[in-house]
Formats: sequence, structure tokens, C-alpha cells
Amino acid sequence: MLYHLLRPIAITGINLFYNSISVENQDRVPKKGPVIFAANHPNTMMDPLIVAASCGRRVSFLAKSTLFLNSIVSRLLSMIGIIPVYRKSDAKDDMHKNEEMFSATYRHLERNHGLLIFPEGASTPERIIHKIKTGAARIGLGAEEKNDFLLNVQIVPAGINYSASTKFRSDVHCRFGRPIKLMDYKEKYQKDNWLAVEEVTNQIRKALEKLTTTVSDKADEDILKSLESIYKKELTVNLGMDKKSKSDDFNISKGIIKALEWFSKNKPKWTLDMKQSIYNYISMLDRLNIRDDFLSTGQSKITFFRRIQSWLFLIIGFPIFVYGVIINYLPYKISGHLAVWAVKGNIADISSKKMLIGLGFFVFWYSLLLLLFHSTSFDLIWTILFFATFIPAGNFSLYYFRKAKNYQQHIRFLTIFYQKRILLYELIEKRLSIINELNRAKDDYFAQLDKKDNN
Repeated sequence: MLYHLLRPIAITGINLFYNSISVENQDRVPKKGPVIFAANHPNTMMDPLIVAASCGRRVSFLAKSTLFLNSIVSRLLSMIGIIPVYRKSDAKDDMHKNEEMFSATYRHLERNHGLLIFPEGASTPERIIHKIKTGAARIGLGAEEKNDFLLNVQIVPAGINYSASTKFRSDVHCRFGRPIKLMDYKEKYQKDNWLAVEEVTNQIRKALEKLTTTVSDKADEDILKSLESIYKKELTVNLGMDKKSKSDDFNISKGIIKALEWFSKNKPKWTLDMKQSIYNYISMLDRLNIRDDFLSTGQSKITFFRRIQSWLFLIIGFPIFVYGVIINYLPYKISGHLAVWAVKGNIADISSKKMLIGLGFFVFWYSLLLLLFHSTSFDLIWTILFFATFIPAGNFSLYYFRKAKNYQQHIRFLTIFYQKRILLYELIEKRLSIINELNRAKDDYFAQLDKKDNN
């Protein structure tokens, strides 16, 4: 009952927090029968909400035992199907209680329910897949063994990809992998249960690497971010892909990652020099406080008519922007500051704290505004209409602010052009040199792929 009450609130919360939540391969999720979702874990509490909202199944979560220390909280968590896991790092003296955890998960699967497990164990915002623990495989195979391999438990890998995990109104892309059918491991498990567990765990790891835009080496995180910033849009156009497609966007990032790994392995000297050139270029952009896309050749396509449109939008939209700021700015800023204070440096917790604190604070603030408005107007219809403007006005203000910031960048670009023209020409030349080198590298990489396919 509590699950059904909280689910729409949670889904509303994530849909308000994120600009878009796109789902790919949902058809791979079994519509009925026992299923274990094994997902990567970059964003603490948001990850289970994203998977639960995207999979089309009711799911129970496995969560660290420290969340159950308070008896009231423990009861509430149990009521919505959250099962405690006792880790050495958190509860060394309570490890024996994991037997209860295994029994609870078996019961869930025997009732044809869904489970969500984060096999990395801990949540970190880094773009890497950490060591995969064996829990998901052990639970699934253990439940099958208990039921003579007649349950048909399937493990569905889920890759969660954030455009900016802690940023309000950013994007999320959730991809489901092909189900791993545990009945296929019956003979291996009966011969050597640990070997079967390791094999299933390895399958999960490989699937999560395919379903996420993560790197194998943490040292490549920064260069990947830089490459996505200066080359991703250009590559998307060159390859004839759709800039608005989340699937194409994911595939471009995966292509960049694979190419980066190939060059790091096969041309380490060239890769090192290229990284240094890109870092120097990004550093110059930061010093001048301008974005890379203002140096892109695509900027020349902005017509005089579109500039007039931008001016009109900024002028006509300004009163709505001000109205949206008056209604939403105070709870928005306070929620953000409180979230940063609450996480105490744990970046992976920021977005979930922003959402939770924001939901509470916005409800309080909106209620206060409505009471004040109704006490002066005494008209229910006008009060309802007033309330209906709150969220659209807030979204418009954010959109307007980003547009205005973009135009401010344009003004800054023109200012630098007139005041530091030589420096800007050097920067453009450096960018063209990097893009040309990356295009040559792209051709070399595709030639190697073609050669490999033909062999």
C-alpha cells in the first residue's frame, strides 16, 4: 500500500528534477516472472528511482543496513520492500544477518517479484564501472537451486547514464541489456557453484560496460569529457546521426571511448601529445571564459533573422522570467544550499538531497503563496489558476536564464574578438588543428575496424 502511495510522488519528483528521462530496450524486461535488475550506481538514491520508473515492473531494492538503524525508518523501508544488506565496512558484527537477506530475496523471487541490486556495492559519480560483487549472481542462482532450477530467474543489466548527474534539469538515459537466464547455468552450478557465480558476475560486468558511457581507466575521465565537449557535435554531424536522439548520442560517446582506448593502447605517444594539446586548448578557453561551441564553424550558420528572434525572445520573455524568479527563486536556492551542506562533500548524494529537500521546501513555499493569494482574492478559481503557473513559470525562467547566458557568451566572444583578436585567431587555429588531427585519427580508426572485419 505504502509503495503504491509513494511511487507516483517519486516519479513526479524525478520528472521535475530531470529535463528528460529516456529509456531504451524496455522490451528486454520480462513482463512477468522473477527478475533481478543489476545496475551501475553513479547517483545514490536517484538510481533506484530511475530504474524503477523505467522498467515497467514493481521492484524491491537492496540497501545498506545503516539506513535501518532507526526503528521507525526501518519499518517504513521494509513496508516499501527495501531489504537491508550488511557490509563489512558498515556492520562487521552483523554479517551473519545476511542469511536473513538471502532468505528475503528468495521469497521475493519465488513470488515472481522484481529485485534491484547495485553490484558495485557503493555509489560513486566517477565514469567507471567499479569491481562487480557477486551478490546478484549468488542470490539468483541460490533461489534457483532452492527451487530445483524451475523459477526461471533472469538478470537484466541496466545502464544509467546522466548528462550531468547533480545538475537540475539535466538528462538521464537508461538502457536495458539482454536478460541473463540463470537456468542456463544449472549444470555449471551443480558442478562448481562458485565458478558459475563468477561467470554470471563476469557477464553482468561486461553488460554494464556496454550499457554505460564509462571508461576502463579512471585517468581517461577528464580527456573523455573534453573530447565530448569539442568533438561530439562535429562527429554526430559527420556520421549523419541525429543530434536529438539519445540513442545516437550514447553511441557517439561509446565510439569515442572505444577509439580512445584503442589509441591509448596502439599509439600511446600520439595519444599523450593529443591529450596535452586538448588540455592546453581547454585551459585557454577557461582563461578567456568562453565556450568551445562559439569557435565552432556551426556558429556561422546563425542568421540575422535568428538574432532578431533571440532579441525578441529576451525582450518579450523578460516579464515572465521575472515572475518565475519571484515565485521559485527562494526555494530553489535554499534547497540547493541545504543539499550541498547535507551531503558533506559526498557528490553522489547531492541530486537526491536536492530533490528531497526541494520537494519539501517547494510544497511549503507554494502552500504559503496560495494561502496569501487566497486570503486577498477570496476566489478559488483564480487561486487554482495562480497555482497552475508556478511550475511552468519556473521552467521558463531556467530556460530564459540559459538563453540569456548563451547570449552573454556571444557578447563576450565579440568583445574578445575586438579587443584580443590575435589571441582569438590563435585559439581558432589551435581548435582547427585539433579537429583536423581528430578527423585523421577517426579515419585511421575506422580503417583499422574495416581491416579487422575483413580478416
